[in-house]
Amino acid sequence: MKISISQIYKLRKITGIGIMDCKIALTKTNGNFEKAIDFLRKKGEKIAINRASLKVKAGSIISCINVDQTSGTIIGLSCETDFLSKSSDFLNFLSKLSDKSFLYNTKEDFLSSSYHGNSIREMIFEKISAFNEKLELKIFEKINSPFVINYTHNNKIASLVGFSSKIKKSIAKNIAMHITAMNPIAIDKKEIPENLMKKELEIIRFQIEKEKKPDQIKEKMIFGKIKKFIMENTLLNQKYIKDNNITIQEYMNRSFSKNIKINSYKRISIF
Repeated sequence: MKISISQIYKLRKITGIGIMDCKIALTKTNGNFEKAIDFLRKKGEKIAINRASLKVKAGSIISCINVDQTSGTIIGLSCETDFLSKSSDFLNFLSKLSDKSFLYNTKEDFLSSSYHGNSIREMIFEKISAFNEKLELKIFEKINSPFVINYTHNNKIASLVGFSSKIKKSIAKNIAMHITAMNPIAIDKKEIPENLMKKELEIIRFQIEKEKKPDQIKEKMIFGKIKKFIMENTLLNQKYIKDNNITIQEYMNRSFSKNIKINSYKRISIF
């Protein structure tokens, strides 16, 4: 299978790995991007586990919570140019939509809802004419919890965190900012998807099998790498971005009652 230049550059953008290595990986895997990423990781290349993001030509996202802080949404509106996505008119329109979004549980319910006599879908359609670009509501995510906090970074990354009880807003915001920056794959070990854990173990075993060491040592190395994977990629075990001497769990334990838990979180990014 012939690999195109655009495929190579796409893989390079995703992974940050050199062009020739990307070409070899795509050639070995017949152009399959997921398999190519696994191929590179088996070689020992360091690539972020959680690469999930919404690929849009251009657009912006925003997070919002209701007045009593028990519900929050992340919505994202796509357009055709970066210039429009950064304009005040576009961002003001997105903010207006966001202020109403947490009243609804699904994207379809939100788009069908009424706003000053028009549906949200009709409002977006009218803005297509005003902005002279195609617009689409690409993202609609919601969290309900006894206490919800939000954080938006440059209208390109947004997070929501749901807690089991109300806590000090500044502490909750710090945790939301950490999630935005560190992009964990799960709250803790038990919430890591089984298929992801299985794939990671397969990659680690492949890496270790190349080592010329006794089997007993290899098993210890595998155990160590799995433990490191869990610590680096689960929210409660990650080192807190504002103090690398403690984990998020330790930060929470110092800040409020141990009975308060993180019920759920969402992190969405676009590029």
